[in-house]
Amino acid sequence: MASISKRGSSWTVRITYYDQDGKRYQKSATFKTKLEAQHFAAQNELKKKHGYTPSASPTSFVQYFTDWYTVYKAPKVADATKRNYVFTLDQLKKWFKKTRIDKISRAMYQDFINYLAKNYARETVAKIAGHCRACVIDAIEDEILTRNFTIRTSVPRCTDAESEATTNYLNVADTIKLKDYLEPKASIHNISALMILASLFSGARYSAIAGLTWNDIDYQDCTLRFNKAWQSKGVHKFSPTKTKAANRVVAVPKSLIRLLTNLHQDQLAANLTNEYQLVFLGLQSSSIPTGTAVNRLLSKSHEQLGIRKITFHGLRHTHASYLIYKRISIYVIAKRLGHSDVGITQRVYTHIISELHQEQTSLIINVLEEL
Repeated sequence: MASISKRGSSWTVRITYYDQDGKRYQKSATFKTKLEAQHFAAQNELKKKHGYTPSASPTSFVQYFTDWYTVYKAPKVADATKRNYVFTLDQLKKWFKKTRIDKISRAMYQDFINYLAKNYARETVAKIAGHCRACVIDAIEDEILTRNFTIRTSVPRCTDAESEATTNYLNVADTIKLKDYLEPKASIHNISALMILASLFSGARYSAIAGLTWNDIDYQDCTLRFNKAWQSKGVHKFSPTKTKAANRVVAVPKSLIRLLTNLHQDQLAANLTNEYQLVFLGLQSSSIPTGTAVNRLLSKSHEQLGIRKITFHGLRHTHASYLIYKRISIYVIAKRLGHSDVGITQRVYTHIISELHQEQTSLIINVLEEL
């Protein structure tokens, strides 16, 4: 148990720890009030129950983050959130390696954030920064640190969907060319073509398309239900969608439903089944086409048609861009894409909205000239 004693007008707490080898460690702190001392003692006793032992020498940032995540976060967060913390840890390992946590300056940490901004979306970088900030605050509470090296640092402009969406999409003419080129090829013999069309017509990400099962299709109302994602790397299994807002039902054209119906009939005729009832399985492989395979077909289509080269994620941008050009409400598009906030949609596709604004401004002027 922690010992609390009064010394003059202050209260001192002394915590005793023993590591797995029986080595004894002590940590002490002084507070102005007994209540603060009791709170500090209770927090540290709780950490002891979870196996926390302070190191005899300052620990590395990576090690402290690992311990912090294991004790405070892993037991209570969802699997999808755990993956976010593990991703943060991987980035810390790459950048800071064995650097001691007490040797990290604000400049060093800002360099780390700047590096992330060149390679990841703003949402991803902000999430990593949030993890680091919370961890460092607790390190100060644990008296591992005396200062917060994340304070007054910021996330700069990122290489993210906001900039990618300005180039990774097709204009209306090229979209029609791609659709007309792939529709005759889309079948049980060319699952990649079917997946491309499914994304083009729904705006869904690769993982959501790959995770579609036959009971996600409403043949009467012509809708697709997206409520899970498929992990194609490592262990093949379902995982939750990226956000709660990504759980949605999306209306699609009858032409896509007909293609999917034909695929299902061909699968049944070929006795092609799987335990998950996944939609996008063909005769050539017992697994869903990888992102690489699908992108290979997109690249081939680009060469054949002479259209802009895009990635599979560019189909999502193409879908949204097309709807915006067709004057569909931005609020409807946001819900269709699974964005939790219409502001995300407006920010990602601001270049297209700006073009339409200029066009509408000219129309307004023409109308006013008629007065």
